[in-house]
Amino acid sequence: MLKSLYISSFVIIDQLHIDFQEGMNVLTGETGAGKSIIIDALGQLCGNRASVSLIKKNASKAIIEGIFDIIPNQDLQNICEELHVEYDDQIVITKEIFQTGKSNVKINYQNASNNALKLIMPFLIDIHSQFETQKLFEEKNHIQILDEYAAKDLSILKKDYENAYSQYKDLSSKLDKAVNEDMSDEQLEFLQNQLNEIEQNEYTDDEVNELEKELELLKNYEKVNEKIHSFDQLMNASSGILPQLKDALFVLQSITDYGDFQDAYEKLYDQYYNIEDEYENIMDIYHDFHFDEYRFNELQDTLFQINRLKRKYGYTMERILEYKEELKEKIYNINRREEFILSLKKQLHDTENRCMNIAQDIHNIRKKNAKQFEEDIMGELQDLYLDKAVFKIHFEKTKIQKEGIDKIQFMVSINKGQDLSLLNETASGGEISRIMLAIKTIILQYNTIETIVFDEVDTGVSGKVASRIGEKMRHLSLKKQVLCITHLPQVACLGHYHYSIEKKSQTDDTVTSIRLLTNEERIMEIAKMLSGDRITNEAIENAKQLLNV
Repeated sequence: MLKSLYISSFVIIDQLHIDFQEGMNVLTGETGAGKSIIIDALGQLCGNRASVSLIKKNASKAIIEGIFDIIPNQDLQNICEELHVEYDDQIVITKEIFQTGKSNVKINYQNASNNALKLIMPFLIDIHSQFETQKLFEEKNHIQILDEYAAKDLSILKKDYENAYSQYKDLSSKLDKAVNEDMSDEQLEFLQNQLNEIEQNEYTDDEVNELEKELELLKNYEKVNEKIHSFDQLMNASSGILPQLKDALFVLQSITDYGDFQDAYEKLYDQYYNIEDEYENIMDIYHDFHFDEYRFNELQDTLFQINRLKRKYGYTMERILEYKEELKEKIYNINRREEFILSLKKQLHDTENRCMNIAQDIHNIRKKNAKQFEEDIMGELQDLYLDKAVFKIHFEKTKIQKEGIDKIQFMVSINKGQDLSLLNETASGGEISRIMLAIKTIILQYNTIETIVFDEVDTGVSGKVASRIGEKMRHLSLKKQVLCITHLPQVACLGHYHYSIEKKSQTDDTVTSIRLLTNEERIMEIAKMLSGDRITNEAIENAKQLLNV
């Protein structure tokens, strides 16, 4: 669950810290007070794209941090391990947004990416906003909703299908390329020439580096020769380091019988012969090194050919050698084109059959779960005063595609005697909100997400319908932590905890704050929601009745 949320310099929020509780947490406030900003901040923690416009005026950066208590979850643990994120009973998500437009993400105080957030956060929180409700209009989302409902039965099969479908697409692409690709004698000759060219200069990247070093040394032969002569003079001439050090050792040796000079003499003696060995080693290297004009020209020519290959086939020898293998495969396939195409067709046929078999099993499970899903939704809609509504899932078989062989549409009839039609053709905004709430209630009560955020899902309803929506959210809060942003007193009164979001205008600034209300403050807040700024005694009594106090 979301234990706490910290927001700094975000839109009109200066600094804000909220501790949330288990159960149903209600957030209320006047229009424009900043309720949606809280949702936007949570959206940033979920991986939404950052923008400079989200940083409060005159601030250098915005910070959002959420602390989540988590229950053991093997799938989440696996993802954390893949991302090298420490897995514990608490996850801390931090996001900073800078004036440069860049953002910085940390998970448990380790640097992470926005993509990492998108992998982890679906296990921690579900945000249901009016935008999410609008997604119900899009047919492509209907199959995903049904699959989420049937996840327990479908998870293994869908992974099998995903692998088979990936192979199917890959083989289809290869076959299409083989059929349409130029495989003439001219093309064969062209490819063979490329292969020969690469094979004439077949080096590894390490070998090329050695050739470049050798050429560089030859290019600098004169400089090396000059410096080595200077080095030899400094080290071994009559006044050089080695003769003088040897003379110094001879002098020191004459007094080793006195005091503690013996140890110092022996150490210096060893150092002398170490230096002499290194000097001789350097001179041996120099004597083995000589300028070979033939080798110099050979290296230049070889490296010229290698760089030409890099420009044509890849920027590294590793990539060139990979391309060489591709060429060999192409040449091999051209030489046995008919056999190759027949082989691809057989592989594609076998993979297509495997896809169809798995897709058919998925279809059968979807059909079975669709029937139960329809019944569950119908039950929820009756509770939400849509007792005349009919909800059906329409199946249409398709050719093999990413999601299987099903096209799925959610059909609804709101009024008695009305024909079934797509959601966006007949349902009003309030009806759509209730249908989406019914779907969320059914799906979310069985999954592992601990925190559910409802952002004004009661828009377009009032009276007893609003009360029933509130009751649905409160019932869900017995199993999950619920954060509910609402403008309706019938919903607000059902929260276990009530927070007030307030906006204050200062001299040259506007700031948003939030606070947990006491029982007395809560009565006044709900009375205000009932009657407006002028709170009447009747509104206060009404609020007390709603709160049962």
